[in-house]
Amino acid sequence: MINMENLVKQITEQVLKELVDSKTQVGQSVPSDLEKQNYRPPSFSKKALITAEHVEKAARAKMNLEVPSDSIITPLAYETAMTKKVKIIINNNMAMQSYKSKLDKKIEKIAIGSDHGGYHLKEKIKDYLHSMGYMYEDFGTHSTKSVDYPDYAALVARAVSSGQCDKGIVIDGAGIGSCIVANKVNGILGALCHDRFTARIAREHDNANILCLGAKVVNDMESREILRTFLNTPFAGGRHTRRIDKILEVEKQETKQKGEPPKC
Repeated sequence: MINMENLVKQITEQVLKELVDSKTQVGQSVPSDLEKQNYRPPSFSKKALITAEHVEKAARAKMNLEVPSDSIITPLAYETAMTKKVKIIINNNMAMQSYKSKLDKKIEKIAIGSDHGGYHLKEKIKDYLHSMGYMYEDFGTHSTKSVDYPDYAALVARAVSSGQCDKGIVIDGAGIGSCIVANKVNGILGALCHDRFTARIAREHDNANILCLGAKVVNDMESREILRTFLNTPFAGGRHTRRIDKILEVEKQETKQKGEPPKC
C-alpha cells in the first residue's frame, strides 16, 4: 500500500530541487564542537535548499549537517535526519558570509552600442542591465536616424580592448556586420548569439567578451535570456584556454605582417 504522506514529501522535495537553480558541487567537512564533524553543503547563489540527499551524504560520512540560517529545509530532509540520527546545525555566519561575498563582488561595466536598426533593442537592454545591477556606458547611436554600424561597434570594441569596460554588447539588424567589426579590434572575441545555447558556449568555450545581437533576429524576451546567460556563464578554461591562446596568436601574427592585406 502506498504511503501517501511519504509520497507527498518526496514529490515536494523533487519540485523544490527543480525550482532551485544551483550547480552540483562537492561539499566540505568542517570542525565541530560536537562529537563528530559537520558536513557543509556546497554554497548556493540563492538560498540553500537542503534536501534528503544532503542528509544522506552527512550520514554516510558520519557527520552532522551544517547549513546557513536562511536555508530552505525540506520535510523529507528533516525526517531523514531523524531516521539517520544526523543533527542539523544552523550556522548564522554562513548566511552572513554569503551576503558579504555578494557585496564584495566586482560590479562589471558593460559597453553597449548599436546602429539605427538596433537602437530600440539597445534601449531595452540598458534597462535590463540596470535591473541586474550592472553599470553600462552607451556609445550610441541615440536615435533611429540612419547611421553606419562600424562606427559604433568599433567604439564598443575599443572600450573593452582597452579595459575601460569589462564586456561589450553590439547590436544591428542582423548582428553580423557589427560582429565582424568588433573582431577586427585586438583582444576582442566577439560572438553572434541567437539563443541561450550559443550564448553559453560563447562564454564557456570561447571566452567571448563581446555579445553581438541582431535586432531583427531575436525578440525582446529572447535577447534578455541570451544576455543573462552570456553575463552569468564563466569561462570553463582547461582545454579551451589552449584554443583561445591559438586564436590570439593568429591575431598577433597577422598584426605583425607588413605585407598587403589579404585578398578576398
